[in-house]
Amino acid sequence: VSGGHTQLMEVEDLEDITTVAKSMDDSFGESFDKVAKMLGLGYPGGPVVQKYALKGNNEAYTLPIPLRQSPKIEFSYSGLKNAVRLVILDEQEKANSKQLSNSVISNICASFQKTAVDHIMMKLKKYFKSAPLEKLAIVGGASANLYIRNAYEKLCSEFGKELHTAPLEFCSDNAAMIGRYAVEAYKKKLFI
Repeated sequence: VSGGHTQLMEVEDLEDITTVAKSMDDSFGESFDKVAKMLGLGYPGGPVVQKYALKGNNEAYTLPIPLRQSPKIEFSYSGLKNAVRLVILDEQEKANSKQLSNSVISNICASFQKTAVDHIMMKLKKYFKSAPLEKLAIVGGASANLYIRNAYEKLCSEFGKELHTAPLEFCSDNAAMIGRYAVEAYKKKLFI
């Protein structure tokens, strides 16, 4: 999960990686950036949305879980992002102001974050029911989100899977993550 991709991959080895599912449009992390922008919270969106969400009620707004009825395992965040935009416009109209209160912003962030994570968890449950895997790793910049980490822990516990997460200090710089992959590729003499 990152600003660039939301993907589910089966990894047997550095040279044996199969993409099972990916974003059809916006990624998980990108949707956080765009929601933060709509709320005037700045960039990057992940940390600031999480900060506001911690103070909010994640049941304040009922947002649609993307692809809820689809049997496919794939991800989409454009519809959820639009639903948040409509909530923001509605709240601005109620307040008769473009500037929303911190409590409204916190509730929007919390409701959005919950729905964004629920979407991934719903798709992973479908995958877990058919996949014989024992371990799951969550990687990418957006894997620093504590709400998604907690959701992954609960889901893995429910399905008896071993969860692997990177320490938070290694989840913020995509260049460092790519560099780490390059070290392993170099050791195997996988040169381009």
